[in-house]
Parts: sequence; structure tokens; C-alpha cells
Amino acid sequence: MKHLSLLALLPSGAAVSTATGPHAVPGAPDLAAYVLSHERYDAAENAPSARKDYKNVHVADVMTDEYVFPLGETGKSIVLSGYQIAAGFLAERAADAWLELARQQHVENGGADSDGTRHVPDPAEADQLMDRAMESAERILAPFETAPIASLFETHYRGAREFLRLSWEGLPEDLVPKSRRPAVVLKTATDPAPAAAAAAAQDYDPYGLEGTSDYDVDKPLAYREKIGPFLLTMTYRHEYPQVDDERLGTAFAVFHEAGTDIVAAAVELKLVKVPPIHSSADLVYVLDTYSGEMLSLALAATEALGPERLCSVFNTHRVVYISTWEVRKQWRGQGLGVALLREALQRLPADPDGRPDALCVAPEPYQTEARYLGQLPPALRAEIDVPAQRLTRHLTEWLDRADLPNVKTHFFIPMAKHEGIGSAGENARLIDRIMESEA
Repeated sequence: MKHLSLLALLPSGAAVSTATGPHAVPGAPDLAAYVLSHERYDAAENAPSARKDYKNVHVADVMTDEYVFPLGETGKSIVLSGYQIAAGFLAERAADAWLELARQQHVENGGADSDGTRHVPDPAEADQLMDRAMESAERILAPFETAPIASLFETHYRGAREFLRLSWEGLPEDLVPKSRRPAVVLKTATDPAPAAAAAAAQDYDPYGLEGTSDYDVDKPLAYREKIGPFLLTMTYRHEYPQVDDERLGTAFAVFHEAGTDIVAAAVELKLVKVPPIHSSADLVYVLDTYSGEMLSLALAATEALGPERLCSVFNTHRVVYISTWEVRKQWRGQGLGVALLREALQRLPADPDGRPDALCVAPEPYQTEARYLGQLPPALRAEIDVPAQRLTRHLTEWLDRADLPNVKTHFFIPMAKHEGIGSAGENARLIDRIMESEA
């Protein structure tokens, strides 16, 4: 039988991992979040004691703190340092991976899972596992020891393969005809007469059934124009054009520097219109047929609005949900994100049934790695929520004074609580509660 090295399954280097799933290589945020999910212990008080704040707390501080570590289902516990808990996490992960590989190898060699064979790693390697796991944890965390702990859970651009770049690569020149701009762009106060009237008739055709000389009906409607120092490129597509009553559209807009083609900001909007609903259960049922993201939107909107206002908003508005919205770091704080959002909202195709828009914003996913939120202590969660709260205030003030004729209302949703977990797990339990309460 081929030798399977247990120690070789320990991660070897430092990383800020963005991968998910049981086989993803853990990074510093994974280890820190796992450590922080345990109850902090204060040796001076000889009792558990959570930190009151994390404002000046660095990664090294968290990893040298002590925590209460439960011993399975025995009801007993021991006190370990953060580094020891992180090492135990890596050791357990390596042992599970080794056992799975050993079972696979056993089956490939003609054995069976049910034949009672015990798979045991090399005793010498097993003796070294915890020591080597500690070294591995220290290597992974070393580059971040002096960084504020909250910085590990912020959204990062990594490897130049972020949302902005990937989305821009999806917009080749042949998707951007010179014409087919919406009428709102062409209307001007200085020339309100025949040209503007003619342009009004050339507004968006949401299904791509007219103006086929201008663009291919199999491609998304798209156009480009220069705005200040940036080029704005915008595309729009109906996701389910064959469905009359339930419509989901996607609009994508990007700013890039006109001279260099460097991406500066991007926003992706989901345009959601549903048939008449009478309860949050109706909304969950309708949007769950689209995608996991739309199901998460239904659950988060239910939590934010409550059943009564939820029905009112979705029955009378087309909901414009900011699915992704990012500004590259060198342009942050200069108002570029709001400027792009304004340009995109002004250029959305009008709803054929005349519904006004309700802008739906989820601030958290743009600031935080949502998959870690449930593991973090409340005090750290509160500090990580500060940028989202600042964004909420900023957008509320901006929307109150912004001249966006079709945006009649707006609301904020806790999308991070529901994002990415589909119709299983906690979402499934929430769906059950919604269905039961409205049966």
C-alpha cells in the first residue's frame, strides 16, 4: 500500500484564503475566526471574560489569549491559548483528510468500507502532529500578527482576480454598440425639441425584440459613453425573458479610466419584479425558483421590512437590489461609488408596467467576509459593522437629496445573515418558521 503522509496534509504557508468548502486550504481569517468562536478566559479572574472592545487588539493579541475549549460532549473543558486551538484545528483537519484518503486507497486496492479494517497513520508522524500543526499555524498567522484583528475579516482584493476585473473581462467591445442609449441620457435642457422627442421613442426595449440592426438579441443590451475622466460601460439583460409575470433582470455598470482602461468601480444590480404576493412565504416561494441569492434576498427583506410592508413594497415596486458594488481602493472615499450608482440608476430601462423602483441595499457584504460573521464575538461584530452603518447613513442622506425620479423608496437588508447558504441549514429553518407562521 502506498504510504500516505499525515504531516504532508498540514498547510505549509501563509495565506488569506478566499476558498470555501471542506477541502479549502485554511488561511489566517479561518484560524482567527475559529479561535474567536471560543469563550475567552481571563487567568487573573480565573473565569471566562470576553473583551469589551477590539479597537486596539491585534492578531497576535487574540492568538496569545486563552480560551475555554470544550472536550467533546463530556461536559468538561480545558483552557488553551489561541495558537493551541488553531493548531488543533489544523491537526484535526489533517487527520480527517488522511483518514478519507486511506479509505479511498483501501477501496482502490479491492477492500470494502464495511470489512472492519482500521486505518492508522504512521505512529512517528502521529506523535509529531500537534507540534507540526503548531508550526503551521504560526507560519500562517505570522504575516498578520501586527495587523488589527478586524482587518482579517474585511473584503480584500486578492491576486488581481477580483469582481471588478472579472466583470470587465466579460464586456468585450462587440457588446457595446454606439447607439441604443436610453432616452434619459439623450434628453438635454438645451435641446428639448425634435431630437429629444425622437430619442424618447428609442428607449430600451427590455426583451431585445426591436432595434436588431443595432445589437444581437442573443447578447445583453449594452452601451458606452464618456463621463468626466471615466468611460461608463453598461449592460442589461433579462434573465428569464420567456416568463411574463415573474421577471428578473441584471444590469451591470463599470467605470474605467478612459486613457488606461484601468477599472475603477463597478456595480451589479438585480431588477426583481414578482407577481402579487400576500405573505413573505409567497415571496420566498417565488424567488427561491430563481437562485440562492434571490432566496437570501427574500429572507433578508422579510427580516428588514416585516410581512406587511414587505408585501406593500414588492407588490407596488420593482425592487432594484445592489447585488455587488465595489470601488477600487485608490478611488475610495472620493464619491466614485455613489456617482456610478447614480449613473446606473438613471439609465435603467423603465419598467414596462410602470412600476416605480425601490432601491434595496445590503451594506454588510461589501465590508465583511460574510462567512465569518457567526463565529465572531459580539464586541468585534459591532466594530466590524461600523463601516456598514456609516455606509447606511451616507446612502440615506444621499438618497434623500438625490434627484432620481423613478426611485420612490429604499430599504436596507441584513443580507450577510442569509447570503450564500441557499435553502439548507439555517435558511431552511427560517423558511419553515415563515411558512408555519403564515399557514
